Amino acid sequence: MPEVYEWMGARPGDIVYRHPDDRIQWGSQIIVKQNQAAILFKEGKAFDVLTPGRHFIKTKNLPLITKFLSRIVGYDREPFNAEVIFVSTSDFKGKFGGRSQTQDLAPLQFHGEYYWEVKDPSAFVLEIVGNQTIYNSTAAMDYLRSFFIQTSISNLAGFKLIQVMQQLDVVSEEIEKVIFPQLTRWGINLIDLKYMGVDTTQEYRDRLFWMQSGVSADKLLTLKTVEKSSEHLGKSSGAGFGAGMVLLPELMRQAEKAKSSGKADEKAIVTCPKCGGHTSPAAKFCPKCGTQMGVKAKKALQFCTNCGDKIDPGEKFCSACGQKF
Repeated sequence: MPEVYEWMGARPGDIVYRHPDDRIQWGSQIIVKQNQAAILFKEGKAFDVLTPGRHFIKTKNLPLITKFLSRIVGYDREPFNAEVIFVSTSDFKGKFGGRSQTQDLAPLQFHGEYYWEVKDPSAFVLEIVGNQTIYNSTAAMDYLRSFFIQTSISNLAGFKLIQVMQQLDVVSEEIEKVIFPQLTRWGINLIDLKYMGVDTTQEYRDRLFWMQSGVSADKLLTLKTVEKSSEHLGKSSGAGFGAGMVLLPELMRQAEKAKSSGKADEKAIVTCPKCGGHTSPAAKFCPKCGTQMGVKAKKALQFCTNCGDKIDPGEKFCSACGQKF
C-alpha cells in the first residue's frame, strides 16, 4: 500500500531528519514543507532533491534514482530501498568556545557565534549526513561546533595577542574567509561569524599593558625582573614592610604616566648608582645588586636580592642565605 513520507513534528532549530521507513514503494508520496528539502540517499550517494510540495514517487519525478535503478529488471514495479532524508533550509545560530594560543604563544580563551543555512541540500546530505552518519539535529550541531572550535584553534595561532585583543572584528573576518570555502563544499552558506570575547592570563594582560604604554621588549624584561625581585624583598626582614605590594601598583601608575607623556622608554627606566643596572623609578632596591635606590651612593645600603638581608661592604656571599654576589 502506498505510504506518505513526511517530517512530522519538526520544530524550530531542527536541522535534519531521516524517515524511519527506507522501503520505498512506487506511487507513494513525499510531502515537503516550507523551508525544507527532501533527498533520496542510497548506497552513499545523494540522488533527487525534492523542494516544498507534494511529490509522487514516479519514474519521471525522480530521474536520478530512476537512472540508477533502471539496470534492475522490473525496478518500476517493485519497492526499492533508499533513505528519505529531510533537511531544514532555515537560518540557524550556533555557539562555540575553546582554548588556543596566539602566534606569540600567549594562552587564549575564546567564544563566539555563527549564523548559517543549508544552501545545497544534496551536498549537505552527502558530506555531513551520509559521510559522517549524522541523522539528527543534535549530532549535526555538535559536528559543526567542533569544526568551528578546531578551525579557531588553528587560525588564531596565526595572529599576535595584541591583534586579537585590539582588532577582534578584523580577526573574525579573516577567519571567516578561511572557513567559508570549506562550508560551501558541505552545502552550507555561512551568513556571519563573530568572536564575542577573548581573554588571556594575568601575566599576558600585564605584558599588553606595558607594550601599550610604549615600553620596549628588552625593557619589559627588566621590569619583569623588578617584579620578581620585589616579591623576595617584600618577604624579607631587610626590606620595608610591603615593598613588593607597593611596587606593582606604582609601576602601573608610572606606565600610565609614561603613556600619556609619550616618553615611555625614558621615563620608565632609571640607573642604579652602584652597578649601572636599569630598573623602574618605583623600585626601592636594584634588582641586580640589591642597592637601595633614591639615596646618594655613599649612603645607599645594599641588600641581598635573594632573601633581602642587609649586606655589609666587601661581602661576596650573603650571610643569611649564602647567595653569591
